[in-house]
Amino acid sequence: MKRLLILAFALGAALSGCQGKPDTGDVKPTALVTLAPVADGPVGDTITAYGEVTYAPQGERVLVAPFESRVVQVLAPAGHPVRAGEAVAVLTPTPAAQVDIAKATQDAIATQAAYLRAQRLRATGLVSDAEVETARAAAVVAAKSRQLLGGRLDALTLRAPIAGVVESVTGAPGDQVAAGASVAKIGSLTTARARLGVEPGVASRIAVGATVHLAALADNGRGIDARIVAVDPHADTQTRLASVIADVPGGAIVPGVPVRGTISLAGGHDALAVPRAALLYEGEQTFVFVAAGGVAHRRDVKIGSDVGDRVEISSGVKAGEQVVIDGAAALDDGMAVRLK
Repeated sequence: MKRLLILAFALGAALSGCQGKPDTGDVKPTALVTLAPVADGPVGDTITAYGEVTYAPQGERVLVAPFESRVVQVLAPAGHPVRAGEAVAVLTPTPAAQVDIAKATQDAIATQAAYLRAQRLRATGLVSDAEVETARAAAVVAAKSRQLLGGRLDALTLRAPIAGVVESVTGAPGDQVAAGASVAKIGSLTTARARLGVEPGVASRIAVGATVHLAALADNGRGIDARIVAVDPHADTQTRLASVIADVPGGAIVPGVPVRGTISLAGGHDALAVPRAALLYEGEQTFVFVAAGGVAHRRDVKIGSDVGDRVEISSGVKAGEQVVIDGAAALDDGMAVRLK
């Protein structure tokens, strides 16, 4: 009897423990987030954009191989400043190119001799003017072909056509280069330009011809004024920003230097704005998460100009709503949230 009572007590305790254990099968994950309000206020008349100074296309020159060749020596590597006429690279023709050069040389000599002979015969009336013109045209074409091939079987030195900096060099000593292929690119320091990134919604408020104040990021506020020459409103697939391009006068900032630009906008106005940290992207769509009642809701939004670290929102949210600015990347629509 005593043994039966002990077994009954143990069974009751086990059942009691099972009934008291919480069911975790329906527990939903909760994300820790930080919130910020959607605020209505004035949007400033200027923005700060960031980018980099590059060589202007009109200030670049490309050195090409006139014939199939091998690189013998690189005299001015990438980043090296050069004067106009300074040697950049030395090439030598491949055996196949040597055959082509020799043939072009012989053709030039033969057609020139034929042209001179035609001139002499014309003086005696044995050939017509048309035959002389045909001989002249053949001589011109052959001479041009020989000139394009370099007209020599030994090493050829490629020289910088302008003063500037060697942007890039294709190939190393021993590499083969196809005829017409780029061997080096020279960029002029006197014609540089800055490319700055801005939100696509604000691009329409930036005028071509307007002034942007540029300063190197390490320049402690010093800078120069430059003229905006183009505005591309299409967002870059990587940065999701539109582009503002400005000419940099007189090589005041060296290409490759990161810069910031202060740009004046047309038509200041009041608008809703959220911290930039609240913005998320899916393809071309920008969205935020609005927290209400402990739940995060996705809202697709349209963005406009930025004011410091805040970005104008033209649709998708209302003033006073709370947007997630920290922890949003891990959220799904309808996920439970609580404040950090």
